[in-house]
Amino acid sequence: MKKSIHIGLLSILLSFSWVSTFAKTAEQTITFTKGMNQKTQKGKFEGYDDVQYKIYAKKGQVLKFKVTSNNNLANINIFSPGKKPGKDEAIFIGSTEGQVGEIVLPSNGEYTIQLYQMRNSARQNKTVNFQLYVQIFDQNTSKGTKNFDATEVYPVLKA
Repeated sequence: MKKSIHIGLLSILLSFSWVSTFAKTAEQTITFTKGMNQKTQKGKFEGYDDVQYKIYAKKGQVLKFKVTSNNNLANINIFSPGKKPGKDEAIFIGSTEGQVGEIVLPSNGEYTIQLYQMRNSARQNKTVNFQLYVQIFDQNTSKGTKNFDATEVYPVLKA
């Protein structure tokens, strides 16, 4: 009897640790070319994987962004410098606030932009093709170039 309880508990522990064992995080840094303050990143991930972009900005600057993806599967979280996905609270949570927005940044440093999919579709191991549009500008200046408008309708990616 004890042996079967131990085997059952071990099976449960292994099933919970499966997600963290096989989920992959792709990390990249976003840098702007001289004279530019906007960038488009394209990529894909699947299942419980996520993509994390590092971007340096200063306190008081505005981070403007939009995420598009096939079937609107991609979600975005934004973390302050020193804060980590899975451990700390995000300053922007896309699953409740949306996939388009702009935030005034609270401090100098390297911010993390995390793209992921919700558990329901991650369990189905769906592949997410995404586009991330980002722009950083000072609050007291013009809102960047005319090319970028996070409220503009961008093409939706197909699966």
